[in-house]
Amino acid sequence: MSSATGTIDQAPEAQPGAADLSAQAIERFQAKDYDAAVRLFEEAYALDKVPNYLFNIGRVYEEKGDIRAAVDYYQRFVKEPGVEIEARDLALQRLRVLKGILQETDPADKPAPTEPTPAPVAEGPKPEPAPKPAAPDPKWRTMKIAGASLLGVGGGAVIVGGILGGLALSKQNQLDATHDFDARQTLKQSGERLALATDVLIIGGAVVALTGVVLLAVGVSKGKSRAVAARRVFPTGTGLVARF
Repeated sequence: MSSATGTIDQAPEAQPGAADLSAQAIERFQAKDYDAAVRLFEEAYALDKVPNYLFNIGRVYEEKGDIRAAVDYYQRFVKEPGVEIEARDLALQRLRVLKGILQETDPADKPAPTEPTPAPVAEGPKPEPAPKPAAPDPKWRTMKIAGASLLGVGGGAVIVGGILGGLALSKQNQLDATHDFDARQTLKQSGERLALATDVLIIGGAVVALTGVVLLAVGVSKGKSRAVAARRVFPTGTGLVARF
């Protein structure tokens, strides 16, 4: 559109968004232009307060060799709300490593020597602290143990029922070969008791074993799901930066 002076008005150029700045920062990082990468990530964070930009800035500083700056940004990242547990755990791992490096290489981070303290005066034996309760096993592990136990108990009951069933069959064979009335009555009663015990053990054992199989299967499935979730981490290898 022409203005009053006869010139043509030009539309203002569109400003890049946070995602565009992040993509440019990744390119600068891969080109080892670390200062430009940091600047672009900071501009992206100024437009969109995504915590992962802080992680990426820490990652760039770590690759650059500025350990103290990397520690500062990783600390800011882990304190941000809404960060996934796996991501926060990864940043904490990097913090432990980098802080250890600072303590070994930077005298300012080494703890000051302490004066030796005098030996305490004996005051008699002190009571031992109560042992800490053991951390409970995950629910899926408890289900696996319970399932395996029930499967063993149910299987054992089925085996015993099969043995009693064999005894009941032998009683029936003896009954067919016996003609004495009293002896037949005794064998008949004994066989009926064995047959009843056989039915109870086989049916009950099968139910218990089936319950054990279900618990064992659910526990194994939950354990695998937890292991898969634990392996979801951000890339931290040389030349890599997390994309978000």
